[in-house]
Amino acid sequence: MYQKPTLQAEAKKAARMLIITLSSMIIVLVGIFFMVTNDSAQKGYALEQEKLKNEILKTENSGLNTKITDSSAFTKITEEEKTKEMQNPEIKQYVTKKDNEVK
Repeated sequence: MYQKPTLQAEAKKAARMLIITLSSMIIVLVGIFFMVTNDSAQKGYALEQEKLKNEILKTENSGLNTKITDSSAFTKITEEEKTKEMQNPEIKQYVTKKDNEVK
């Protein structure tokens, strides 16, 4: 013959299942919270590292721009040996006074 469980036994069983369910939900939520917090902290750290690299590259870029400007300055070019060794341009007149006279 089948015996029905008492109401007190069913209430204890339901309470025990509720406690187990809520505990497992809390554990899962805490785990997810820690993973999300850790992930955002890692991204923040990586972002700061990239900002530092960006600043270093900007400093290098300004240094290189300064070197380019200094090396291509007109006074620097005129002082170089290659420019001193160049021949002076010839002065040629393609149209003379005689060509401009009316006949």
